[in-house]
Amino acid sequence: MRRRITGAALLTALAPALGGCAGLAAPGALPNAARAETPPPVVICHEPARDLILRVAPAECRGRIIDEAEAAALASARAQRQRAQIVGDRRSRPDDRVEIRSAGSGFFINGQGQVLTGFHVVAHCAALTVSTVEGGRKPASVVASDQGMDLAVLQAKAKPKRFARFDPAPGRSRGIDASVVGYPALGAATVVPSRTAVEAWPAQVTSDFAGGGTEFSVEGRIRAGHSGSPVLDGTGRVIGMIRSKVDEVTTFRETGRFVDDVAQAVTNETIFRFLAPRNISYATRARGPELSGDDLLERAGAYSARVECWN
Repeated sequence: MRRRITGAALLTALAPALGGCAGLAAPGALPNAARAETPPPVVICHEPARDLILRVAPAECRGRIIDEAEAAALASARAQRQRAQIVGDRRSRPDDRVEIRSAGSGFFINGQGQVLTGFHVVAHCAALTVSTVEGGRKPASVVASDQGMDLAVLQAKAKPKRFARFDPAPGRSRGIDASVVGYPALGAATVVPSRTAVEAWPAQVTSDFAGGGTEFSVEGRIRAGHSGSPVLDGTGRVIGMIRSKVDEVTTFRETGRFVDDVAQAVTNETIFRFLAPRNISYATRARGPELSGDDLLERAGAYSARVECWN
């Protein structure tokens, strides 16, 4: 059967015979010079620091531009790493007889591999592990805890490349833009840290008389798994640690007020009061320059950890 050539294909075939007239070029075709000057509207960008593969404008790529084949290979490798972290191979599992029953967040507070998290995150666990993007899964054990303050410190068999710095005396402003970096549960296990923009209210300090600690309100999309995450000011300093999300139903029943996306964070004062008598080291830092959201995630992601409870 003789194949028919119509439309744009016919014009393309005739163009050389007609002297390459631009006026007879296929619709949408441009001279070589014009094509060379027009950058592709979207490229595939690999950002190793965040382990992300994005489709963005060339000017917005903060990593390396790659092709489709390399993007597919990187995505496959990342999926394998994530499956290994979620399920755990035999080498990273604390015991063949246990499974991950819950997971929260934590963050390295010194270079000795000690991780601050919530007491309720690690309570009643047969074994504990700490997972990071850089170091994978490592065994951990509780070295200090206080149920009333809802604080615990884990000793992980890992040495972080970076650890958190605290604001030595957080201000009592009415409301500030802040960030929470951790491992929230977003319908499935989260194996890379993410940043959640929040509004922190360090002026609204309340006392927990049973535990002797103080906490403040945080408004934003705090989810299960965020417990133990650091609350960061705009310069990347820790100003508190997420304790729990406020129970909307209980609050409405007891006060008649409806609250949505409100959480409580343990204050730095309480954290310092917990760490100091136990001789657990931590570092503070003076206020520095404001950081972008991406820079905050890059820095805090390096010392954030997923705390896993096995039973």
